[in-house]
Parts: sequence; structure tokens; C-alpha cells
Amino acid sequence: MSKILVGFPSIPKNLYDSMTPTRTIQAFVDAKKENSTPSEEVWNALKGYRQWNEPELIGLRNASGFYPEIYFEPGMDETISRLLAKFKEKVVPHKF
Repeated sequence: MSKILVGFPSIPKNLYDSMTPTRTIQAFVDAKKENSTPSEEVWNALKGYRQWNEPELIGLRNASGFYPEIYFEPGMDETISRLLAKFKEKVVPHKF
């Protein structure tokens, strides 16, 4: 009789899969509020910001207003602006 293990989390393929963008930003803010450094997992998840959706990019930009060190590479704000502009291009106006 074989046993099926249920309830065990799958192992992420890489560190980018282990945290959601929202959880990454929240973990960064929580660490800064506690005057500690964010974990390496948080920094690694932040590196995948180019694949995030529009709400998460807006959240990242908002968090930078309080914690500018969340921008870990030069030109990150400009990159986020370009990514947000691409999302805006996809919005199709419609008539009612």
C-alpha cells in the first residue's frame, strides 16, 4: 500500500518562485520597521521585479517613497516607469 504525502509544499524551482511580489515588498518594509536588514530571499525576489504585474510595480514604487533603499540598482525607477507605460499601452479604451 503506497502512501501519498499531502500538505507538503513543493520545492521552488528557484528563489524567484518562493515569494510573491506583494510578500516581498511587505517583508522588506517589515524588516526596515524592525531596524534589521532584509533577508537574502527578499533581495533575490526583488531582483525579479521586471516580471511583476502592474499593481506590484506600483506598490514597489510606493514603498520606495518611504524606503528608498528598496531601489537596489541605478535607474530602477526609470525601468519601473517604462514597465508601467507598457501596461498602460495595453489598456484599450471602450465606449459605453
